[in-house]
Amino acid sequence: MTDPQRVLIVEDNASMRRTLTIFLEQAGFDVVAVAEFQRALQLIRGELFDTLVTDLDLPGGTGLDLVHTAKALHPDMRSVLMTGFGCSAIRQQVNELALHGYLEKPFDPEDLVASLKKD
Repeated sequence: MTDPQRVLIVEDNASMRRTLTIFLEQAGFDVVAVAEFQRALQLIRGELFDTLVTDLDLPGGTGLDLVHTAKALHPDMRSVLMTGFGCSAIRQQVNELALHGYLEKPFDPEDLVASLKKD
């Protein structure tokens, strides 16, 4: 039996963070969820995750900054960016970074589960 994928969720909205955690745990993922940029940085630097799922706009920094750090430290870590403020400039950055996924809020949590299960 293989270990479940470890997913770090970084979302400052408590309700959204809880919802995503529940959906991913029910789908068999090992989830760590935090609300703040600095805490996420500590975890990325100190632990191994298969996937980073982060909001774009966070207290103390941006999800894109987290993605850059994660890619530098763990090149194989997949990243999914979530935002309620989708625009062409953000989508262009997502394409340039070759992120695993990009979700504009509101979205169905099942879409995130499906995205993480592919590959």
